[in-house]
Amino acid sequence: MKTNVDVSSWFSSVQVSLPPSAVALVLAGGKGSRLKAAADPELRGTPKVLVPIKRPGGTTTMLGHALNELAGTGFRRVSLLTSSDPEAGGPAVEAYAQAQFGSTFELHIYREGYPLGTAGAAFAALRHLESEVAVIIPADTLFPFSLLPSAVASHRADGSAVTWVVTTSPGLHAQNTGRILLDATAPRIRHALEGVVAVPPADVRHRLRGATSAGVVIVRPGEFCELFEQYARRLAEPCATDLYREFIPWMVSRAVPVGAFDIGQAAPDLGTPDRLRAFGR
Repeated sequence: MKTNVDVSSWFSSVQVSLPPSAVALVLAGGKGSRLKAAADPELRGTPKVLVPIKRPGGTTTMLGHALNELAGTGFRRVSLLTSSDPEAGGPAVEAYAQAQFGSTFELHIYREGYPLGTAGAAFAALRHLESEVAVIIPADTLFPFSLLPSAVASHRADGSAVTWVVTTSPGLHAQNTGRILLDATAPRIRHALEGVVAVPPADVRHRLRGATSAGVVIVRPGEFCELFEQYARRLAEPCATDLYREFIPWMVSRAVPVGAFDIGQAAPDLGTPDRLRAFGR
């Protein structure tokens, strides 16, 4: 007996594997000021992302861990964002990446000549990259990389220019917990309060749930660049722009849709001596 099944719509699926053109932008230009303030001479004398950490497979560096995980996740294109500030150790970071991973990835290095901030550095690199999707990820975060393909698939299906990967289960030692407020019924960010002292209106608070940044931001490069140009033109003068505390909150304030993907588990960053001891040593 024949039915009226709509074959093309019912028999459908979502591609979860990474698209071939996907590119990872690895933030590796931090000075590591908080780590360098510790008494440990190794932390004082080592570029932040080259600090050794212990992982299940053995000892590696923060950057080595991130790049190994990206390779295992399926990325073949990586852009390393470094700094010319001597305290960031850019030349050593770049030499390490080229020596250890030059044959693993199509590796490009973008070194900022002066502080651009995380959003500015991403914009400067994305202007030169052709890709349908880019993933911005800090090198000092123990992110559960196996979830990246699902996060990218969610981003592509959602249609937002930017998707902020967050967690509603940040675990111990997390910073800025609950400062991202999500729509309780949709994967959207309604308030981004990192670095801001503000309280949402009482009449909307019950419709929101708190989340914490997991560090990763997924973008459509062309749209991201267009939005950043709009943001930069409103500034009185050029300055460094933080992705998490300034640019995305500006987008949210302008009612630009910002998607959210909840990984539901911790993604510790290693930016302080306490968190490094707790999770990396």
